[in-house]
Amino acid sequence: MSLRKNTILNLLGSGLPLIVAVLCIPYCLNHLGSEAFGVLTLIWALIGYFSLFDLGVGRALTYEISRLQANDQREQISAVLRAGLLLTFLAGLVGAVVMYLIAPSLANDWLKISPQLAPDAQQAFELASWGVLLTTVGSGLRGAQEGLEQFKIANANKAILGVATFSLPALSIYLHGSSLYFVVMYLVAARAFMLLINLYQLKEFWFIRRVPVLQTHIQSLYSFGIWVTISGIVGPLMVYGDRFFVSVAVGASLLPLYAIPQEGLQRLLLIPGSFCSALLPRLASESALEKRSLYAKSFKHVAIIMFGVCLSSALLAYPFLAIWINPDFASQSLVIVCILVIGIWINSMALVPFTFLHANGATKLTAIFHLIELALYIFVLYYFVQIWGLVGAALAWVLRITLDLVLLQWAVKKVMRT
Repeated sequence: MSLRKNTILNLLGSGLPLIVAVLCIPYCLNHLGSEAFGVLTLIWALIGYFSLFDLGVGRALTYEISRLQANDQREQISAVLRAGLLLTFLAGLVGAVVMYLIAPSLANDWLKISPQLAPDAQQAFELASWGVLLTTVGSGLRGAQEGLEQFKIANANKAILGVATFSLPALSIYLHGSSLYFVVMYLVAARAFMLLINLYQLKEFWFIRRVPVLQTHIQSLYSFGIWVTISGIVGPLMVYGDRFFVSVAVGASLLPLYAIPQEGLQRLLLIPGSFCSALLPRLASESALEKRSLYAKSFKHVAIIMFGVCLSSALLAYPFLAIWINPDFASQSLVIVCILVIGIWINSMALVPFTFLHANGATKLTAIFHLIELALYIFVLYYFVQIWGLVGAALAWVLRITLDLVLLQWAVKKVMRT
């Protein structure tokens, strides 16, 4: 299947959840209140987007399986896939335990949640720990499906799960009231259901026994994935972790002014993200010369397309938020939106060199970059939030993204010369 068709499938898989989010978020915000909704955005980050405990295996599976698929090595694919399932389960279990243990501190100390909401929030965070395990294993299986170029199946799953992420909280509120525990129960149940579906969809590979899982299969995933793991931990922390920092600094009640625009604008990255998900297996299987040509074209197209998308988003931000939420919310968050839009454009371009480096096995470089960026980001974020509050958090994020793009472009040039 062509790169264009795979990109379109990825976009379709992401577009339907976005529509549902637009419809359901105002309902959830109005019925939960600002503080409880702020906690919900943190839970979405934890069980919806934080597959940081997967040891980079999802990305590694895409890389390894795409190479094996090109040579029609089905037995080896089966062994690698089973090795990936084992690794993601063990890693996800560790992540779930960590999440469960820190839940009381999150709810009662770190996030400045009011005493009235804290017990419900603690129960919700504890239940969300199961979601971390399910998300981690699901991330690995999605990586395998993308390596097999099963984009129709993978994106149908993604669309269903994305719709559930935003619609089920609204359903839970309607049926059970403003209980975060019940909201999380619905979200975790959806993750469990989709994981069973993922396992069934890959059934043809589970029982090919001619090639047992060997240490070499685990090592191949681990050696590629260990550096992706660092990026997988540090990257999401720098994308969504600022919400926790902002909540600590200014309180959960003000978090929606930052989290809702960030959540909405991050959805714009579905466009380059969908393209790069389809690009990775292509780059992994192409010759060096073809990789260079494909990379140059891809970077140019993403930069131009996303400039138009981001500019349009900035111009439409106030009227959209005024209608979607309310005029007061729109006016208070407009400056934050305009700053974040710049960062989204820069981030969209950075996805292309990031994908190129992973397709060439240069995961160590991206991990080192993320470690450097994290150290600087924490310092800048703390300093900027103290001076400018929510606006400072947005500025710090944009500066971090800019540094990321500069470092990734330098690394691509280095790899191309080798």
